[in-house]
Amino acid sequence: MSDSQQTVSSPPEFGGSNLPPAPPVPPVAPAPLAPTSNPFGLVSLIVGAVAFVGAFIPIVNYVSGFAAIAGLVFGIIAVTRKGKPKGLAKGGIAASGVALLLSIVLAIVYTIGFVAAVNDAQGLKSGTSSSDTSGDSSDSGDSLTDPTEVPSNEGEVGTRTNPAPIGTTIATTADGEPEYEITLGAPTLNADAIIAAENQFNDAAPAGMQYAMLPITVTYQGTTTGTPWMDLDVSFVSAAGTTHSELDSSVVGPAPLSDINELYPAGTATGNVVIAIPTADAATGTWVISQSFSDQKFYSAAQ
Repeated sequence: MSDSQQTVSSPPEFGGSNLPPAPPVPPVAPAPLAPTSNPFGLVSLIVGAVAFVGAFIPIVNYVSGFAAIAGLVFGIIAVTRKGKPKGLAKGGIAASGVALLLSIVLAIVYTIGFVAAVNDAQGLKSGTSSSDTSGDSSDSGDSLTDPTEVPSNEGEVGTRTNPAPIGTTIATTADGEPEYEITLGAPTLNADAIIAAENQFNDAAPAGMQYAMLPITVTYQGTTTGTPWMDLDVSFVSAAGTTHSELDSSVVGPAPLSDINELYPAGTATGNVVIAIPTADAATGTWVISQSFSDQKFYSAAQ
């Protein structure tokens, strides 16, 4: 081969070292982890909600305050946990804080009302005893044939010793200011058939008891608004001195008082209250209307 001839090289074999290197593969970022649950937040929300409801119930609200504190503690623990969802925890802290405030305020209100009611009852008892003593000295030994009977003109109308007749309108007050005008309609002392027909799931009255239905007409006389089923407590005091309320049984009656919504000044509405009362001497008992255990007004059981 002469020098003038061009040298031809053979192509590189497949897989030879003359191929360019493969480009590097970029690293793949790990998928973000889904946030885990935060059970302390859920517990805080549940405890706070229960404490909020309990704050409105007399006596129970003394305990609901401690439940609200527990809800706050669980909520704070949940918020301080790193990498945990905090939505439920924040809701639990808010609910528990409101419940704690309501429990304190309403406990004070209920306590003041209870103390006032006890003082009123003691004053009434003292006044009755002194009246009986003076009556014995002036009547020269004359006495009533029935020791539980009290003359109709003795005492203020609307007390247990002198209950107001059905149909009488009595005004109530709250903190010394007018609150409601209340008029009781003709009650149905044995409303068992009415209650049974109103709802098929209503239970029959317990043995020795019967359902009594009382229509109540209320007129709000305050300056803001009033909700009768929240502001007024309705009960029945039997001839034997036992007290009975709506809470003793769970039945549905026609047009209940609880269906009356918020009333503005001069607003008037009528609703029924159903209470299981003793069958014996039902007509000689008394209806009692009160506001937070104070300012009690007594009405005759029947017309």
